[in-house]
Amino acid sequence: MHWLLSAPGTATYPVLFLLVMAESGGLPVPGESSIMVASVAAAEGSLQIWLVLVIAALAAIIGDNIGYLCGRKFGLRIWLWGSWQRERRQRWLDEGDSFLDDHGAMAVIGGRWLPVARFTVAWLAGINHMPWHRFFIWNAIGGVTWVTTVGLAAYTLGSAAQNAVQALGLIGLVALVLGLVTHGYWVKRQRRESAED
Repeated sequence: MHWLLSAPGTATYPVLFLLVMAESGGLPVPGESSIMVASVAAAEGSLQIWLVLVIAALAAIIGDNIGYLCGRKFGLRIWLWGSWQRERRQRWLDEGDSFLDDHGAMAVIGGRWLPVARFTVAWLAGINHMPWHRFFIWNAIGGVTWVTTVGLAAYTLGSAAQNAVQALGLIGLVALVLGLVTHGYWVKRQRRESAED
């Protein structure tokens, strides 16, 4: 990723767009890290920060919409393909459907800041048939706020943000653990409420 700091802008902007779009669309690539690195490059004068933010926000919105459409069209077949723990995977989908019904906006917006959720929420929203206009609005809000906060934070910190890019693995792990604990709590609570009914 650090080659982006010295690459000419004509190469950096398209690469930034592709990485952010690919991550938002469902591929585990370093989209957020590329925003941070490009923002550091802007702080050092080799890129324009406004252009970094606009390109990354557009890429995030487009990528998530691609992920949503893929999830809606064939995500269910992919998720339930094969017989290995099929009932368990179906149960996860049912729980995800219920969660998106109750907390769809929070999931779409908040998922932007969680490493694994960033490239899975759009697919899950499509699989669970969240209305597209609703997804589009919350996704756009999430994409713009995520890119702006991450990009401006890295731009403000300048070269010190390079250390943050290296530490991202640890931050991602902590966020993933917190997300799993929160999901586990939510699942137990839903089951307890269902048992009481």
